[in-house]
Amino acid sequence: MEEKKKKLRILCFTDYSPYGDAAVAHAFKLCTIFRADLLILPLKKQQQTFSTTFTRITDTAPIKGINLTHFTECPKLRKEIYHFADEYNGMMMVIAVAKSKNDTFFTRHKALKFIKKSRIPVLTVGKTLPADNAYQHVILPLDSSVYSKEKSLWASYFSRFYNAYVHVLYKNYKDEFLRYKLKENVGFTEKLYNNLSVLFQKHAVDNVKADIDDYARIFAPSVNGTLILSMTTKYLTLFDILLGTKEKQTIKHVDTIPYLYINQRDDLYVLCT
Repeated sequence: MEEKKKKLRILCFTDYSPYGDAAVAHAFKLCTIFRADLLILPLKKQQQTFSTTFTRITDTAPIKGINLTHFTECPKLRKEIYHFADEYNGMMMVIAVAKSKNDTFFTRHKALKFIKKSRIPVLTVGKTLPADNAYQHVILPLDSSVYSKEKSLWASYFSRFYNAYVHVLYKNYKDEFLRYKLKENVGFTEKLYNNLSVLFQKHAVDNVKADIDDYARIFAPSVNGTLILSMTTKYLTLFDILLGTKEKQTIKHVDTIPYLYINQRDDLYVLCT
């Protein structure tokens, strides 16, 4: 007898502020894309009254066929939440981030610590609600890292579930070795996307000094991009220690465009075949 497929779930966190509402709204949009259940976890005591945005989402969920569960309390974020996500078959988590702790629960520093321990991708947003065209154009920045292939796989899901257009962005390296490794990653992505009938376009850029994940936010408006995928830094270099990791730079801009942060895994997480 064929084993029943587990239901995918998206976890989002709210402190019932405008930032929390944005996290819930983005998570709800993703649930409609991936046909996933929505789990809402409170970062403070659950309220008795809710904002118009929050109420609209909870009212709309049954109409859209989305199973929504609003928990009364949240597992501890240091460790228990990651076990919770695994137990509930979480495919992604969504958090909202602000510069100041006076605005919302997750500051940039706190968010990066939370993201670092997650085995599933974490979508990071600001307080801007998703636009009507959210996730229709996805930016996939590629570099010479071998882990870029995992990012390519995740970007493909948005096309396969949502017919989104994936914009493969990379800069032309002068270094011969880096150019060779980049060519491998672009070639892998192109072959994968052709096999899966993913809608995509390649964009090569010159004279870009910034990290390609950071440059992606500058490039995004030219293709109506509404999401950037980024691999987090697993092993720090001296450059990272002195100047900060790329995610420390990009998380400053999540209110302009959301970033989906993906940690390097020893095993490959496959969402669909």
